[in-house]
Formats: sequence, structure tokens, C-alpha cells
Amino acid sequence: MTKLFAGAPRTKLIAAASAFIWTIAIATSARGVQLQAARVTQVVKDVKVVLEKAAPRPVALSDLISHGTPVSTGTQSRSELTFNDLTVTRLGANTTFSFKPGTREMNLIDGAILFQVPKGSGGATIKTAGVTAAITGTTGIAEFHPATTSHPHLFSKWLCLEGTFRLY
Repeated sequence: MTKLFAGAPRTKLIAAASAFIWTIAIATSARGVQLQAARVTQVVKDVKVVLEKAAPRPVALSDLISHGTPVSTGTQSRSELTFNDLTVTRLGANTTFSFKPGTREMNLIDGAILFQVPKGSGGATIKTAGVTAAITGTTGIAEFHPATTSHPHLFSKWLCLEGTFRLY
């Protein structure tokens, strides 16, 4: 049986460098898993999935949300979505939220969310009609309300509780 790093010092160096490069390649490919679906991990009161060609339907605990389907919460309602990379998004009352499958892009259409994107997950982007935030290893709160006839100016508030994010 031959030893893994047997041979001349140069051969040992090449073998060690190759092993290191493969380890880095595997670790980086594991990071940045795309957001494909989210599991509903909390439902309080009125939480619905807004379907394109059908009436909104209530969401149940452990439902799988995919295909960028918007989730909407009612008055005094809230919900929590957990993605496969342990990214967590908590939706506040009167919030509409979706995500673009196959990317790391989330959309806050209206309302408030608390988000937690773990370090090493590849980060995420949260988009609103007025602001886009690039986040990684961050816990924060975002609130956005588009302009309406009764409130002619859009409203956007971002709070960073842990980590950093950039607003564009």
C-alpha cells in the first residue's frame, strides 16, 4: 500500500497544494446555495399565498413556498419562512413578500420583515420599489410602503441589528 504523500519533497508539496485547492473549491461550491423554496415555520392568524390565476389560499405550518409565489399577512398576523440554507425571514402584519427562485433575491412588496442571513450562505439581495439591499451574515429589519393615493410618498426604513449591508 502506498502512502498518500510519499515521494520527493516537491511531489509532497504538489499533493498538499492540490488537496488544499480541492478543499477550497468544494467549500465555495457549497456556499451560495440558491433560494429554491421556503418552509413556513410559523403562522399567526391570517397568512395567505397569493396565486396568479386563483383566489389567495391560507398557508399552513410546514407548507413549502416556491416559484416566487407571494406570501401575504393580514392585520395582526405574522409568519416565518425558513430557506434551505437557514436564511430566515419573518413577515410582520400587512406584509407582502416573495422571492425569485434559483437566485438569492427576495422582494419586499409592502410591509415589514425581519431577516437573518447566516454567514457563509452566499448572502442575499432584498429588493423594494425604491431600495435594494445587498446583505450577508446579517440580521436586520426592513420596512417598505409604496406610494399610494392616500400616501403620495413611498416609505423605506432599514435597520441593521447585526453584521452589515449595503443599500442601493
